[in-house]
Amino acid sequence: MLVLTRPLAPLCATPRFARLRSPAYSTSSILLASPRRSNYFNSGFTSSYDPTQDTGRGPIFSKSKFGVPQFYPRDLKKRVDDYVVGQDRAKKTICSVIFNHYQGLRRRQHHELQDQHLREKIQRQKFAQDREIFERTGYSAPVHPVEGGRRHSDRSAYAPKSWRQQTNIRHVAEDEFPGHHESVRGTHNEVLEDPFEAPSDNFYIQEDLTVPNHVKIDKSNLLLIGPTGVGKTYILETLSKKLNVPFTISDCNSFTQAGYIGQDVESCIERLLIEANYDVKAAEHGIIVLDEFDKIARKETVNGRDVGGEGVQQALLKLVEGTKVTITVKDNRSSRTQNQPPTGYGSTTPPQAPPSGKVDQYTIDTTNILFVFCGAFVGLDKTVLRRVSKPSIGFGSEIRGGRSFSSTNSLKDILPLESYRHLPHQPIFEPNFTPLDLTTPADLQAFGFIPELIGRLHNICALSPLSLEELYRILTEPRNSLVAQYTALFETYPSKLFFTRSALYAIAERAAKNETGARGLKMEMERVLAEPMYDAPTPYVLITEACVKGEEKAGYWGKDGKMEVERRIREEDERMVNGGVEVRLSAEEAREAAGLGSA
Repeated sequence: MLVLTRPLAPLCATPRFARLRSPAYSTSSILLASPRRSNYFNSGFTSSYDPTQDTGRGPIFSKSKFGVPQFYPRDLKKRVDDYVVGQDRAKKTICSVIFNHYQGLRRRQHHELQDQHLREKIQRQKFAQDREIFERTGYSAPVHPVEGGRRHSDRSAYAPKSWRQQTNIRHVAEDEFPGHHESVRGTHNEVLEDPFEAPSDNFYIQEDLTVPNHVKIDKSNLLLIGPTGVGKTYILETLSKKLNVPFTISDCNSFTQAGYIGQDVESCIERLLIEANYDVKAAEHGIIVLDEFDKIARKETVNGRDVGGEGVQQALLKLVEGTKVTITVKDNRSSRTQNQPPTGYGSTTPPQAPPSGKVDQYTIDTTNILFVFCGAFVGLDKTVLRRVSKPSIGFGSEIRGGRSFSSTNSLKDILPLESYRHLPHQPIFEPNFTPLDLTTPADLQAFGFIPELIGRLHNICALSPLSLEELYRILTEPRNSLVAQYTALFETYPSKLFFTRSALYAIAERAAKNETGARGLKMEMERVLAEPMYDAPTPYVLITEACVKGEEKAGYWGKDGKMEVERRIREEDERMVNGGVEVRLSAEEAREAAGLGSA
């Protein structure tokens, strides 16, 4: 056995401070030196650098390089406000959930990159130590981990040749095929297995203490509840245009349980992969919106099985929680039939069968995909009222004033404002709460959803019905407002379209009675502008309040009728103010809404 010994330094060795002042020691070596003393205090001082020890350069050098976010939830909300009117509480919640989701992904990627650099650093330090040991013992230096080679544990590879000849141990590919070992060097590592070792001893994975244990932030899925036409999907579509992530909207009406006619729930993952241009890494960080979520509630069926309700909910469990889904995509571009010439032209040979399409498989991990569920949940507000409201029978009960639960507007004022104090993002002026804001998992379970799926929906946000003022603002304020859309459409005829303030207010009133939200505004605009579209082109078209109510036809003027149009608009606006109708719109906004521009 070869034993390495090191002579002790004499007592008259060079003092410590004299050695540091020696020109052979540079400033960098002094800073990186980690002094180590022997247990024998009579021995001389020795100093060396250990790459495995922390040099302790201070808190500035150990500061995290994570950096500040590029945007915050309030920045997302400002962009959404340019296109969506109202729903401030819902917009704040949606922007916060999306921001926190991608902050967690950004933090996780940063930690993975740091851990990778740390492992590479430890591997380089270990290689440096092993090389120094082999150089001292006289054996050949080991191969760098990047270049490959046999493992250091096989001492027969580094033992002297005489010892190998005595023990008669040879490499598996040595001497049988000369030069074969050099050709396969780096492709595999030789692992010696002990035949007497039980295979169950390899089941336990040792904990890697060199890599720090980071806190894992789980994702939080979102459920949006609200009547039709309040902007549930429109807010998400607007946000998708501002975020550089794959985004897709799937309809739950077509989902069925696996094995039945219809689409499987994995089809939403396939649509997300298509939106990501078949980039698996990008698809694993996307957003999936499942619209019409209330349509997959449990249904009572007399014959058969509920394959479109509870079966779909059970299939969504692992998909929402996080699992690996294999998507099979068939490329049909090569299997398309070519256009054949008509009969009597060209050759009469029958066409050959097209080649079969290429089939590709993609494995996608849904752990980091954000799921957003949307639905109207018609009748859920009555379930909440039955749970929250006090009974009207018995001693000490409150007698209700005969209010019916027929419409959403009558449900707003049933519960006192104290019932909504625990909700986040309380409005300062004019609170607009509904019983849907008090929805709990118990209410969703009574509606027909299994508790396993409800527990995976961590944020429940309700959208309020649009008021008359918000409907009026939707006509003029957003960038893509209805007035701007139809004005641009009439300019292609070419014609110039104008509205009076009272006409826009009348359109908002009729849309509010339909109880279809912002979609009712589009229906009323199509009804009012049906005749002017047919009678086009006319240079000037004016829509008044009487035209909206059906009392008169739309006004048409020639090329010289601009002054008359302005006079009619001014008269109707004055009549509207004198009549006591109050609309919160400035004079400049009124001129812009009418299409006249600035004075």
